Amino acid sequence: MEVRAAQQSDLLTVLGWVNGEHECLMWAGPNIRYPATPETAWRDMEAFDENAYVLVDPASKVVGFGQVLSRGGNALHLARLIVEPRLRGQGVGRDLCAALVDIGYASQPAEYFTLNVYESNRAAVRLYQALGFEIKERGDSGVLAMVKTRKEGE
Repeated sequence: MEVRAAQQSDLLTVLGWVNGEHECLMWAGPNIRYPATPETAWRDMEAFDENAYVLVDPASKVVGFGQVLSRGGNALHLARLIVEPRLRGQGVGRDLCAALVDIGYASQPAEYFTLNVYESNRAAVRLYQALGFEIKERGDSGVLAMVKTRKEGE
């Protein structure tokens, strides 16, 4: 599998994985209007080809999506991570996250990555912890703020 810059048209596939307003909130947070279209989602997430990426399988089918956002001089943020539902639990999310971290570190000398995840999304929390993210804060809305500090050699 490989990662490439996302295009607005890729969101047609990605949005097909999101069933209902609650799932949209869980994936994209409160800033994405529901119901979303590729156009409104792309605009709402302030996506462009240097911050939005898709993971594609050998047949060039989109199987994952995520963003790498700058959070100042020494921080990067992973956002809107999602994997095609039939592939969840098979390492695709791990591959996507690892590739996005590599892209982020290659583009900016950041000291750490952050991400937010709903505590109720236990599978995602476990994945991020396995990738070295630690819970730094628990928000009132059930959102966990997680941080991964850059290690020597990354």
